[in-house]
Amino acid sequence: MSGESGGNALRGSELVGRDAELAQLLGLVGRVAGGRGTVLRIEGEPGIGKTTLVCALLTEADRLGCAVHHATADPLSQQVPLRVLLDCIAVHPAPGGAGVHERVRAARDDDQVPAAAEQLLALIEDLCATRPVVLTVDDVQWADETSLLVWNRLSRMTERLPLLLVAAGPSDGRTELGVVHDEDRKVRIVVPPLDESATADLAAHLIGTAEIGPSLLAVLTRAAGNPRYVREVVLALSREHHLEGAAARAELAGSDLTCGTLPRPVAEALTSRLDFVGSDTLGLLRTASLFGATFSVTDLRTVSERPVPVLVGCVEEALASGLLVESGSRLAFQHELIRQALHVTTPPALRLALHQQAARALASSGAPVERVGEQLLASVPGEGAEIDEWGVDWLVENGRALAHRDPVLAEALLGAVPVLSAHDPRRDSLRTARVLALVQLGLHDEARASGERALEDTQNPSCAAELSWYLTWSLASLGRDELAAEVAEKSLRSGIFDHGWSARTRAALGRVLLSHGHVEAAEAAVEGVVAEARGADDGVALGLALHVRGTALARRCDPAGAVVCHEQAGSALGEAPENADLRLAVLDDRRALLFELGRPEEAEDVLHEMLAILERCTTPPRLAAVRLSAAHHHYTTGRWHDATAELEAATELADRLDEAGRRRLHGLSAVLAGHRGDRAVLCRTLREAGCDEAPTARSAETLLVAEAMLAEDDEEPERAVRLLSETLTSGERIGTRHLWLPHLVRLAVATGATEVAGRAADACSEDAAVAASPGVVAASQHCRGLLERESTTLRAAVDFYRTTDQGPRCARAWEDLAVVLAERGERAQARDTYAQATTIYRSLGAAGDLRRADPRVRPQGARPARSRRRRAGSGWTSLTPTERQIARLVADGLANPDIAEALVSSRRTVEVHVSHILAKLGARSRVEIAVEATRHDLRDGSRSA
Repeated sequence: MSGESGGNALRGSELVGRDAELAQLLGLVGRVAGGRGTVLRIEGEPGIGKTTLVCALLTEADRLGCAVHHATADPLSQQVPLRVLLDCIAVHPAPGGAGVHERVRAARDDDQVPAAAEQLLALIEDLCATRPVVLTVDDVQWADETSLLVWNRLSRMTERLPLLLVAAGPSDGRTELGVVHDEDRKVRIVVPPLDESATADLAAHLIGTAEIGPSLLAVLTRAAGNPRYVREVVLALSREHHLEGAAARAELAGSDLTCGTLPRPVAEALTSRLDFVGSDTLGLLRTASLFGATFSVTDLRTVSERPVPVLVGCVEEALASGLLVESGSRLAFQHELIRQALHVTTPPALRLALHQQAARALASSGAPVERVGEQLLASVPGEGAEIDEWGVDWLVENGRALAHRDPVLAEALLGAVPVLSAHDPRRDSLRTARVLALVQLGLHDEARASGERALEDTQNPSCAAELSWYLTWSLASLGRDELAAEVAEKSLRSGIFDHGWSARTRAALGRVLLSHGHVEAAEAAVEGVVAEARGADDGVALGLALHVRGTALARRCDPAGAVVCHEQAGSALGEAPENADLRLAVLDDRRALLFELGRPEEAEDVLHEMLAILERCTTPPRLAAVRLSAAHHHYTTGRWHDATAELEAATELADRLDEAGRRRLHGLSAVLAGHRGDRAVLCRTLREAGCDEAPTARSAETLLVAEAMLAEDDEEPERAVRLLSETLTSGERIGTRHLWLPHLVRLAVATGATEVAGRAADACSEDAAVAASPGVVAASQHCRGLLERESTTLRAAVDFYRTTDQGPRCARAWEDLAVVLAERGERAQARDTYAQATTIYRSLGAAGDLRRADPRVRPQGARPARSRRRRAGSGWTSLTPTERQIARLVADGLANPDIAEALVSSRRTVEVHVSHILAKLGARSRVEIAVEATRHDLRDGSRSA
């Protein structure tokens, strides 16, 4: 604590990233030097830089000739009335201050504190008569009540005195700014975390280098912009020789820090700076560090076994100090670095014991199985170690539930079960649960092998039935339909099933038969399952059977009936997490049917429902499949940037897709590249897809379309016709061939292959005649209008595409209509029509379509409209509407999960969009995105997307 002094001079690094705050402070100092008082509150978490800013303010005030008085409160300050303010103005038993000092000393005996307070106020007023006065109190949360009361009275005096009052502390609401009638004299500065750029600059200054390497920066960003923690990490890494490099660049040396671990010396350096909270709170935080990123107060109370009043007090202190923050209904460490430091500095033996204790306590309290499982896995000493007997018994009871809710965790735990003897009754249950986990993870080869071994050994009829079900599912997912059907039929004949497993297996058999094209056999397989499942109240069997029935109706060209069946199937499966994958598959089929029925709003609602389920619970294979479905939906509706984001997310999970899924992924990626005119990506994607053993398979259609686009780009339209006409021999109706048959008719007409064009148009007409699907009817009109050069028929297709939000198909229909109109001599109308097509193409970024269409249209006299200025490749104007909307939400302070919820999207899709925004803006952090978004909104005077 000090009296009149200017404080210590600061190195430049202390104020890195604080230009805005410093400018505001210096402005207030200049204002008080000019005779105008102010009350200032500086808020922020410990270590954020409040004291540094106060020191900078004191230095400037001293330079301008102000009387500078400063004190730092501490917990002992609350025991003595007026202690903080007396220390602040350095009142001692000396001339001028003796009266105040003596009255305070006598306060306990004769209640002299009010009189002392009055003298203190008078003394400060006298000081202000001589020159401007600056009073600062750091850590104001520890100030005594009497000092705070006097502070409030001083705040009113700032309206007539050259007095600047500065209180620095956390945002706990205990110390308000004071009672000031002139709001202009009340200022609050909340010191924000450093952004990534400022974090790098601070570390570079501390190390003495020009640049920070990416691995080191990745570690430093875990400090979440807290300068104190950044400094401690840098100094500890330097001490422990974890840094390498020269004056030009510093980087991590031989450390696996980027994988999430902290060297113990670094962790100890960080925890040594947590002395601003009590020992009870620190101990509770150490327990909380066991739970990972977030935790509930209920979990903390269960594991810590502390009385509720003690627990509440500790949590409140941790929240007030900024170590914990609220995360929805849960709590989280504000700095992951601090959680890791607390975890690492707990002795390993004690840490393992605490995790084991936590697992048992959570299990006893009825906590969700994944919460118990996380603690149980953390109690395993290391790779190759085994869980204890309690853990084995817990997995027998909960292994299947865990496999449904978190298959990755379940597989890891079940893999750590010790080898059990063949006579141990727990073995069959545990092996069955592991096969389920492998199925849920999409590891069907491993699931098949494990399932077959378990089936050979088990003597438990219930486990045998369950294993047969999983084995059937895995074989079907591997495309081994005949073998899957053989396993299902064999197990049904064996009589090992109870009614529940029998119904499920017959429904699964129907699904296998259906995927192999045996519609009648599939319907026969599920005959009776619906009634049986309803009688047994088996939602899984009922949902599966109704899904098979609905899909069979779609194959039989009754999409409306199929939608009803799929809706019933979804209701039967319900909200249970273990049914999430099946429900998503049902919803996906329903979405596609609704879209083709001309009900795009309902289809969009179903997609949103799927994405909501995806955020709560799903398995990697289904996650990848839904990403792919969302990409196809966005492609069809012309939201190609969203489609690209979903495709990138799906590509990360490509190894969890079955062969058909991978073909669709490569095919759609290639088709998008073709439309955009990106030949390099188109060729590369087709190479990655490789040769397809079944080119007529529905899953290969997009690959064939992409191959045809490449052939057309190579000026080989005849080859494109041959590629697309290969699938005309397929006997299956109502697949997705209506989406590309207009391409085939256009190419066939252009190359003189009228026989092929006629067969393609007839095939689409046959589909439309029995489909009862407006989408297929519109495709048939598109084909027929092209073949017969009939503008009225083409306009009917255009109208459907336009009203159902199918921009890409609408543009191609406009283009075809323009050519037909031009051929008939209606050139003015053709030009207007082609302008509609080019407008859509440009909005999509379909450079490939524009390049293909222009030579086709120009000879007919329907020249394209004047090109608008191309979208910029970088900067704010290069952002798509979705990207701008996300940038604005980032500026509003929303995290990715909140943005996903606001846009009814997925977190991963938002992450992809944010990465694109960073690249286009040349930004290094979300803060820079927010600055750019705010700047443009202020300039445009709008927050509209």
